Amino acid sequence: MNKIYKFSAWWMACLVLLSSLTFTACDTNDLDTNQYKGGISLNVFGPSPVLRGGELRFLGCGLDQVASVLIPGCDAITDIQLISAEEIRVIVPQTALPGYVTLMLRNGESIVTKTQLTYSEPVSIESFSPESVRPGDVLTIKGEYLNLMSQVVFAKDVIVSDEMVVEGEEGTTESVNRFLKHTRNEIQVRVPEEAQSGKIILSDGAEIPNRLYSEVELQVVLPSVAEVADYNNIKPGATLTVTGENFDLVKEVRMENGETMLFTYSAEQKALTFTIPCGAVNGPIYVVPASGVLVQVAEIKMATPEDVKAQETEITAGKELTLTGKNMDMIAAVLFPGVEKAVEPTSLSETEVKVVVPGEAQSGMIQLVLTSGETISSLELTVTAPKYCHIADENVLKTNDYFVGEDMVVDVVNIGELAEVRVAGAKVNYTSSGSQLTIPVPETAGHDSSVELISKDGTCKKYTVSFTKVIWEGSSDIGNWGGNQALGWDGYDWSSVQPGTIITVYYTLNTGTTDWQIRLGGCAIGWKELPNIPPASLEAGSTKFSAALTEEDLEVLSRRNPDDNNKMYGLVVTGCNFTMTKVTLK
Repeated sequence: MNKIYKFSAWWMACLVLLSSLTFTACDTNDLDTNQYKGGISLNVFGPSPVLRGGELRFLGCGLDQVASVLIPGCDAITDIQLISAEEIRVIVPQTALPGYVTLMLRNGESIVTKTQLTYSEPVSIESFSPESVRPGDVLTIKGEYLNLMSQVVFAKDVIVSDEMVVEGEEGTTESVNRFLKHTRNEIQVRVPEEAQSGKIILSDGAEIPNRLYSEVELQVVLPSVAEVADYNNIKPGATLTVTGENFDLVKEVRMENGETMLFTYSAEQKALTFTIPCGAVNGPIYVVPASGVLVQVAEIKMATPEDVKAQETEITAGKELTLTGKNMDMIAAVLFPGVEKAVEPTSLSETEVKVVVPGEAQSGMIQLVLTSGETISSLELTVTAPKYCHIADENVLKTNDYFVGEDMVVDVVNIGELAEVRVAGAKVNYTSSGSQLTIPVPETAGHDSSVELISKDGTCKKYTVSFTKVIWEGSSDIGNWGGNQALGWDGYDWSSVQPGTIITVYYTLNTGTTDWQIRLGGCAIGWKELPNIPPASLEAGSTKFSAALTEEDLEVLSRRNPDDNNKMYGLVVTGCNFTMTKVTLK
């Protein structure tokens, strides 16, 4: 490698920030909250002495208006690095001479420094080796007066400093030498993981530093493939493998949308294996080393539904639609004309999708929402609106909680056709407003109760709803394995509860401890846990505990005590370090 730049060694330590001469181009009456003057002005420049071949910085205001920089002994410098309107940088040519520096502005005016620029010599970079490195390799830089340089800067400002201050024990600090070798003629550093290919910079680390650039670029090895792999008809969950070199450097496998995926590396096979995630999209797949450089290793095209057909081209709103074809498991939802929200399938397989047509659906083209988020047009269907009254979106019956003794509010279609409403077999007095139906929920409602909407033409649309019933509410401090028997000894009729009902105990945790436990016990079996609901430890921050009551559990709760007026034994809630606030059945 050719010798690059030199300057006087002892001048290196004498970094001077030089005040500048503000030319008439600066309007000092401008309102400016910046620390510098308003308008166009030069406040400081440096370093001085500076290295020939080093970096010279100018700080001020409006410096984005500088068209060229004039240094004695050099042609006009137009290769100006614009950091911001307050800072520009140029590289000092080897022919530069001492003297005043002039900034030529785009409007033809100029700013001349108050002090002369001086130079330091003969610090130099003579060579570095190896010219191609892997992260973790040792890089050797040879030259003259290298002992005056305290930092090696790799591309993208990845810095290795001669000394790094770190926290020691009990608040003390200690200096850790980051250079492996640091003499007048040689610097050795270990190449950081984050290093990228580019010129090496030596810096003295000052506030406005002397920075010396290498003439040639250091090449940092990246993961690579001989040829980008091409994969078609890919589905989420698919496992793909690519082979190449330096895959041990890979920290992340990433898609074009930024989504990452799990991967494994085989050194023996020089291979990366990764799994395609649910949100995968068409496009490149990159491997990413610690430097953050994206290296494409594959191109994928996701599978899409093909030959999509409906069993009927004319369908009825509220009925289930069946779509068949290939790759149907790539469908995440279906968009119907006139319906703002996409409808998720009720069942899904590789060859078939079933979905309930919303009550507000209209005729025209349906769209398929794929797992990648992409939407494609599919089929043109004629939607026949039913004349009877029905709930617009049956999914709300599963996602919403409806309480016994309170009102159930749902949106319906054809509300004018409604003649009667029954809940758990009992007729109820409903009210309506627009398309909204309000149904009072009777005390007889519970787990898997029926809700019937009977239209004027006699059509009965029947739904199954599990209503939530509050069977106890208050404040009961369980303490250290105390027990609440409010739902025991005829406190509740457990014989009326159906198997499969979900019991939920709500509580607040005692924050003075981390030991929280709960047990649903039977008064008939000496407070022991119910047959199919084991005791549980409660998680920090939790507010409720739920379990399904089996037929065996309910048999224990429904037993009666012949020695105590035949009272039903019932439930005891016990445990430690929580306060019970409510118990519900659903």
